[in-house]
Amino acid sequence: MSSRPRPLTRLTASVAAAALSFGLIAAAPAIALAGDKTTFLGLEGEGDPVDALSDALRWDLNQRGRDDGNTMSLAELKLTMGCGDDDLACLAQGGQAIGSQEFVFGTMTKSGAGWTVELHSLDVATGNLNNKIQRQISADDLGEAALGKTAASLIDELYKLDSATTTTTTGGGETSDDPGAGDPPTSDDPGQVDQPRSSGGLIWGPYSPRPAWKYAGLGVSAGLTVAAIGTAIGTTLAIGPNGSIRKDLLAAAENSLNDGKPSNDIDPNTSQDLCELAQAPPDPSKPDEVTNAEVTRVCIKADNLAKAATISWVATGVFAASTVVFTTLLFVHKDKRAAAKLLEHDVGLGGAPLPEGGFVLGGSMRF
Repeated sequence: MSSRPRPLTRLTASVAAAALSFGLIAAAPAIALAGDKTTFLGLEGEGDPVDALSDALRWDLNQRGRDDGNTMSLAELKLTMGCGDDDLACLAQGGQAIGSQEFVFGTMTKSGAGWTVELHSLDVATGNLNNKIQRQISADDLGEAALGKTAASLIDELYKLDSATTTTTTGGGETSDDPGAGDPPTSDDPGQVDQPRSSGGLIWGPYSPRPAWKYAGLGVSAGLTVAAIGTAIGTTLAIGPNGSIRKDLLAAAENSLNDGKPSNDIDPNTSQDLCELAQAPPDPSKPDEVTNAEVTRVCIKADNLAKAATISWVATGVFAASTVVFTTLLFVHKDKRAAAKLLEHDVGLGGAPLPEGGFVLGGSMRF
């Protein structure tokens, strides 16, 4: 057996923890850069017709491949963020927090025998409206046979789409759109309806508004990463073959040969484990005693540093991954829904060393 202190064998666990740390760092960008499209916040209003048209609009957005599946309502978003009715910047800030790229929302109010519908499309990245429309619709437009067609025509108008075959129902009357009116179709097929333009893709760089909590999160996570990696490197070097613990152990063993007490002698040149020799009871009937207390104290210190090194490497990976996520939230404002979902659901990672020298990694998520 080697004369190196037994805790040095824990370097294997620390190296494994370090590998895990850098694995988390490498994986974090892939987590943070996933993305999606439009969040439909519903229609504000009262009555079954409002709910019916709201459901039809969501279904139509889903069929076009735009709906991102987020079911938060406009009222819930305003309440959560403390936004006023016309505070578009506040709504956009909330959209960035939940990872949305675009909001579609509106109102539906009774107007005579019909209804007045307003729809808005809000660019979350800029806080500006892409478009705003208002239309009068009749009770017939909300009937079972016409509801889907009404929703589709509202979405077409919101996205400024033209179709040679679209029939728009307004105020109880029907008007057939002239194929030559408005902007020409972009397709070679004059009967093909334009699809909504995708808002995907990554945009790197500053954008506004950026919430203060993102800056705070980046600062805290970066500071913790620096502190954790400093501790991890320092403790790993200390328990290494040429570290201070190795030198202290050999010095304590050398002192035992010159203190005039043959009963506690530990030969620094022995092939046996110095810690095992020092911690062995000199009298089998007194198991709580050790052969050499000074060498034992160094061995206990080495054990504690080995545990600290393992914990620090795991913490480095967790904090570094958090730093990457917050950096992404600050400088990438497209395709980042997965990262925002991690924050929204309080995803957490943690690790702890095992007594035999390994470590365990765990996590948590709020549903």
